[in-house]
Amino acid sequence: MEIESLVQSLNYQSLLALESSDQLVDDVLRYAETHAKTRQAYWHHKRLTPVDVGKGGMRTTPAQVLHELGVATTLLTASPLSQVARNWAAVRYCATLTRVGGRRLALTPDANEVVYHHKVTQSEQLGIGLALVVAKHLLRRQHRGWTFHAVDAEVALKAGFVDGAGAVESVSRTKKRPDYILLGHHATNTRRRMKIVVLECKGTHQPPSFIHGQLARAAVQVEALSVGGSHPPSLMVASHLTHAGITAYVLDPPGDDELWSGDDEELDDLLSTRPEDQFWRPRTATPDEAPARHALSGVPSAADQAAPEPDLADELPPGAPQVFDIPEQQRGWFTQILTRAVAATALLFAGNSEAASGYATPRQRGTEDPRSQPGLFDLDPAWATSSAATFELPNGIVAEGTRHRAPLGRGRTLEVFRGVESRLYRELAEGRVGAYLREAPSFGRNATLPADGGVYSFGRDGTVLVVRVLDRSG
Repeated sequence: MEIESLVQSLNYQSLLALESSDQLVDDVLRYAETHAKTRQAYWHHKRLTPVDVGKGGMRTTPAQVLHELGVATTLLTASPLSQVARNWAAVRYCATLTRVGGRRLALTPDANEVVYHHKVTQSEQLGIGLALVVAKHLLRRQHRGWTFHAVDAEVALKAGFVDGAGAVESVSRTKKRPDYILLGHHATNTRRRMKIVVLECKGTHQPPSFIHGQLARAAVQVEALSVGGSHPPSLMVASHLTHAGITAYVLDPPGDDELWSGDDEELDDLLSTRPEDQFWRPRTATPDEAPARHALSGVPSAADQAAPEPDLADELPPGAPQVFDIPEQQRGWFTQILTRAVAATALLFAGNSEAASGYATPRQRGTEDPRSQPGLFDLDPAWATSSAATFELPNGIVAEGTRHRAPLGRGRTLEVFRGVESRLYRELAEGRVGAYLREAPSFGRNATLPADGGVYSFGRDGTVLVVRVLDRSG
């Protein structure tokens, strides 16, 4: 396939199949019940309910999946070459998704043939992008007028919880926290409201029955966060990746969904205050917190009994899981942490590490003693603190961001641009986060797609992803 055709295929509207049912709930609970005999943590799961996913699935594009992946993983690429590494989602995975049969989103033949250890990474990364596309689609249906921003849960919780002396081991129970916290914002004429939804993302190339174990573990992970003594609502999305089509399996554990509300002045006052790191410790879940056991119908299917076991790294640790309790009186603090992480993510996506660092706490930045608390938000070196520059799109939109080019031969160049619409970028860079939250949603709805053969993706967070091939004249 020619590179021009490959890039253009990222724009193809495709059908992403969605599945959620009482039978799926039963299959996941049966897996949890079976494995709880050797792993106590499986008893500590949220009550599971199906989701109204509508009929016929949802429509999306590979570009939207890569866009969500690129924004969500922005905080995970701190290194001397982080500005280059942040293009990785758009470049490495641009040849993994396609449209088959004229309509279904699927893996490309090349993506389906990678060796096993590369499949694990691929399914994890694509699982994040697909889960975010699905979650935001469903939440927009459930909560009209709300906009949701993804915050890496580990980065958010790092500002409040310490793990004890020394580095955290990879098998620690604290490592089984959820993937993302979706911060929702809604504005009326008089009130600003915030809610959170906990999201766990899974993906696999294994048979569909492998999904049951993934969702059983996800049900424990999303239970790990509580605010004011109550667990927020959650979404669990596990994507089955094949060359014949991709299906996302979704469950919707309920919970209390309001985090904070106030008027414009109260929100601006709250967000103008720099939050301090807290020094709480996660606690071990108690037996009375395990939900009542459900009566399951039928018997395990042959496919379930033959399903491969999870890798050790994905299995739940022994013992009861850890719970991260945000005290009731710290709802405002948690709102600050999550909102500032949203701002930092957008600025890093645009290449401005210097401005983004101002939104992070000392522990998130890693400026505390790294021997006691390893940092998750390491700053870029001085020579790479900001690479943002102005970029005018063919449809007249002006954005601030970073542009990277790579030669393709025969005088052609692959160009990747990541950025934020200029007005929204200035609000973030100048600390006006409340104004950014109020104005960003209209950008994604109103942005038009240029017809120049490039790939353009516009998010309701104001972010822009462009992938295109230039000839000698470009």
